[in-house]
Amino acid sequence: MKISRLAKLVSILALAAVVTAGVLHYVPLNIFSVQQKPEQTPQKVYDYYIIVEEDTGEVLMYVPLVVSIGDELISEENKRYKIVKVEENQAYARFVENLNLELYKK
Repeated sequence: MKISRLAKLVSILALAAVVTAGVLHYVPLNIFSVQQKPEQTPQKVYDYYIIVEEDTGEVLMYVPLVVSIGDELISEENKRYKIVKVEENQAYARFVENLNLELYKK
C-alpha cells in the first residue's frame, strides 16, 4: 500500500512538472518583456547643417554631413561638444569639455 501511495505522489508531481513546462513553453511571459522604444521618424536629409552652441546661439560650424543626436565635434578652440537636438538643418550642440591637445602630441 505504501508503494502505491508513493507511486501516485511521484506520478502526480511528474504530471504537474510536465504541465507547468508546457504552459511556460506555449504561453509568452509578457511580465518580464522589455518594452521597445518607439521607432523614430526618419530625419530629412539636407545639403548642409548649421551647428549652433546650445546656450549662446553661436554658430560653431557648417558641415556637409548628416548630423544626428549624439554626434560629437571639436571646435577651432579645442572645445568638445555633443549634438543634443536637431531641427531641420540646424543642430544644437552642448559644451562637454575643453581639450588639451598638447597631451596627445608625441
